Amino acid sequence: MQNPDRDLWPDDINQPPNIQTPVTIMKEQAALLGQKTSNLVVGDVRTYADNNGFHQVFNLEAPSLGGYKYELLRVIHSIKLYPVDIHFDDRTIRAESQEEFVEKLREIFAHDKTKNVIQALIAQSQK
Repeated sequence: MQNPDRDLWPDDINQPPNIQTPVTIMKEQAALLGQKTSNLVVGDVRTYADNNGFHQVFNLEAPSLGGYKYELLRVIHSIKLYPVDIHFDDRTIRAESQEEFVEKLREIFAHDKTKNVIQALIAQSQK
């Protein structure tokens, strides 16, 4: 039997922080990519965890090419969510906050390398 007088947990423990997690932002963008490309190229976000933290991998996927996947970027962060390290194009980009993370993603998505890969996948998907 539980003794309510022995409850040592704070009342506000179930109040999540008022920020979006990196994976939520990435999944939202993955869905928007599919809309923009008529689902010829879609985003796929996978999460892995280890003792060093959380790893989110953002893949570009071409369903009509047998589900071909291209790893566009990888985000690594601790349990604290921010800062994050974004691994893109053989470099690491640090984002200290949610706002900075969103801005860095905007830059990566507009990068010539990203656009070239997406356009190549679209061209190969149109038969």
